[in-house]
Amino acid sequence: MDVNEDRYQKNHNNTPLLVLIVILTLLILAGGIYLGVGAVRYVINRTGLVAETESETAGSDASAAEEAEESAQSSGTFSKDIISGEDSLSERVSSARSSTDVVAVVKKAMPSIVAVTNKSVQEVSYMYRGTMEIESESSGSGFIIGENDTELLIATNYHVIADASTLTVCFSVETENEESAMVTAVVKGTDEEYDLAVLAVALEDIPDEVLEQISIAQLGSSSTLVVGEAAIAIGNALGYGQSVTSGIVSALNRTIEVDGVTGVYIQTDAAINAGNSGGTLLNADGEVIGINSAKVSASGVEGMGYAIPIDEAQPILAQLMERETRERAEESEQAYLGVYTQDISAEARELYDIPSGVYITFVESGSPAEEAGLQKGDIISAMDGVNVSSTDGFEDLLTYYRAYETVTMEILTSVAGTYTAKTVSVTFSAQPEEDGAQERTAPYNGKMPLR
Repeated sequence: MDVNEDRYQKNHNNTPLLVLIVILTLLILAGGIYLGVGAVRYVINRTGLVAETESETAGSDASAAEEAEESAQSSGTFSKDIISGEDSLSERVSSARSSTDVVAVVKKAMPSIVAVTNKSVQEVSYMYRGTMEIESESSGSGFIIGENDTELLIATNYHVIADASTLTVCFSVETENEESAMVTAVVKGTDEEYDLAVLAVALEDIPDEVLEQISIAQLGSSSTLVVGEAAIAIGNALGYGQSVTSGIVSALNRTIEVDGVTGVYIQTDAAINAGNSGGTLLNADGEVIGINSAKVSASGVEGMGYAIPIDEAQPILAQLMERETRERAEESEQAYLGVYTQDISAEARELYDIPSGVYITFVESGSPAEEAGLQKGDIISAMDGVNVSSTDGFEDLLTYYRAYETVTMEILTSVAGTYTAKTVSVTFSAQPEEDGAQERTAPYNGKMPLR
């Protein structure tokens, strides 16, 4: 075999290997091209899908916003554009009411809150020992409502100061001597029917370090309240000093009867305990919206406290603030009227259409009452501009007047079943001597002639 033939044989033997290499190379290239095209198609499809989804979402959101806006406008629930992000609730309900900073409210209101201590002398009858006088003490609350040239004026409940022989208020301030914050107060005016009273403290009796820290309470409005907004109660609970409880306005215009007197109240679940009476019910802005007055104490009852709406109390308090400040007269100097009276229950007033006041069951002969023309069956509804609704309250009121003073009384007289009002002038006399007093001929009804 020659050399050329040998070369041919070698080349011929390598041909299958070269073919295989070419085929594999082509397959690899084809696979790469296929994968590349698939990847490009995936990206293109994915991009279109995202764009389509975003378009659908935007359309859905716009549709939902339009529906929400139409619903809000038709219902009147929202006051501003819901999409713009502006305030969406009515202006009456501020954002502060839904997220109350109680600490800030207390810091603002506390300088106007006072504790009230009532010391009184009660007559207690014992079967074998007769009648004895016992000194008692009770606690309540109040708040600073104003001042004049000589006095600081404090609002509270009538039942907090009823029958008091001495009254002391303790201001919510920090002093080196605890007693410096305690000052004697006197009654300036009362309205038993509405359970309101105003006390007066002489400005000259208040230390300078106390005057620098106290403030007059800011009054809000109870007419714009809505159920569910914040309510904070501050008062001298159980006589331990000022304490704070918080809750909400549970209900409005609740009609309840307290001590025989029917009134309309704000209901709250902020805890109101003994000693809280006369204290403040505040809104989220630290403004007085009510005067804490009563709570329901019964088995199975929780969170039912009541406050006098400030819009109802304010005009009455304004009148009481203008009255002459009086101090209780010594017993020997107290005025004498000379009548028997009895209370008129809420049931009797409703059933027989009898006005509020005290009912005269007997007029003593020769007494100031007889000389003024009062007679059995009349109703005393007011004296010297102060409403009268119970015999106890009327007796207490008379102790602030002295013999020989002259006052006006509002009298209701029944004529053919209809009560007509008249105003009479009465000049009190001195207390009669026991030995010289005439024998009482009227049946005793538990109330002695008024002093």
